[in-house]
Amino acid sequence: MSAADQAIALIALACWGLVIYSYALYPLVLAAWAALHQLRSDVRHVLAKGERRVQEPADWPHVAVVIAAYNEEVHIAQRVHNILQQDYPRDRLRLYIGSDGSRDRTADILRTFEDERLSLHLFDVNRGKATVLNDLRDRVTEPLVVFSDANTFFHPQAIQQLVRWFDDPNVGGVTGELRLRSSKGDNQDSLYWRMEQVLKFLEGRIGGLLGANGAIYAVRRSLWPALRPNEICDDFCIGMNVPACGARMVYDPSAWAEEDTPDDIREEYHRRLRIGVGNFLALFGHPEFFSRTSNATRFAYFSHKVLRWVTPHLLLLALLLSLWLATRSEGWSTWSGLQLLGYAVVAACHRRSASGRPVPGPLRLPTFFFSLNWAFLIASWRYLRGSQQGTWRRTAR
Repeated sequence: MSAADQAIALIALACWGLVIYSYALYPLVLAAWAALHQLRSDVRHVLAKGERRVQEPADWPHVAVVIAAYNEEVHIAQRVHNILQQDYPRDRLRLYIGSDGSRDRTADILRTFEDERLSLHLFDVNRGKATVLNDLRDRVTEPLVVFSDANTFFHPQAIQQLVRWFDDPNVGGVTGELRLRSSKGDNQDSLYWRMEQVLKFLEGRIGGLLGANGAIYAVRRSLWPALRPNEICDDFCIGMNVPACGARMVYDPSAWAEEDTPDDIREEYHRRLRIGVGNFLALFGHPEFFSRTSNATRFAYFSHKVLRWVTPHLLLLALLLSLWLATRSEGWSTWSGLQLLGYAVVAACHRRSASGRPVPGPLRLPTFFFSLNWAFLIASWRYLRGSQQGTWRRTAR
């Protein structure tokens, strides 16, 4: 092989190496870093002989719960009851709901509530979630803000668990844990979700927690930024603004919520596609997530988020380079054939799953990986075309 071919081969191998690093090696590096961090913390704790547990505040602060809703007639009444029945001082809790031009009975159902803790903002025109959140931001006066979704349901003490961390002035935000429910039991998406929860826990331990879980998180109102009208991943951007402002973001799995995951993979695919566009909007629209955050946050952001968002592009580049090298080397010819065969198999399984037919057990995880990265690839194209807007697309989740 010529020097140019060798350089091309190195680029192809580097593409594969980055993918393997993000999905397989990064969790190991992160676990090692978290273990060392915990060891240092344990030594300091022993020497200082202090109290480690998070204490409940002597006086619970005023809290605003903020929900932007669109066409949520199925869940909205139960959701309001779920918040108002939280185990939190009644006079310290206020629920702000913005209905973004809902075309179903959402607004009518909300008007039936007479609780003084409920602040309704029923907008006639559908403008997008980010715009509704900006409007609510101008109306909220409480120092702490809990964000959630209309189809999510909190554990009775979820708000308490979130709020207790803010007794530490260095804490700017807390994200809880979302537990997915499915009528069909476990699936590859929930397996992937559990793996993500482990990474989130470890990232929180090293001080590199990324964004927030939109279903259940809280920030200081002073750290709630105004969002761009086309922002899609509002939870990620609000959560990342916390470390960008020099504050600490905490992960607390004891503050948990539940949410149904759709049985229809097509619904989940559209959700991933929309979030994928939001990821690229955040990547190119918020350079401060790199420039103004800590080393731990930058390390986690690049390894866990950025590399995964560009994984399909790395795999596609590796395939194209392999095909080029296949004309010059028999070994690369075999490797290219194996790649094409593998992609053909999982693409067929993806289509099979999308049509509602089962996928053979051993191929479920590779099919999920293909579906996830196919969504990221299409999302990047939509981002470049500017064809995805910030208005809602209603899905089951």
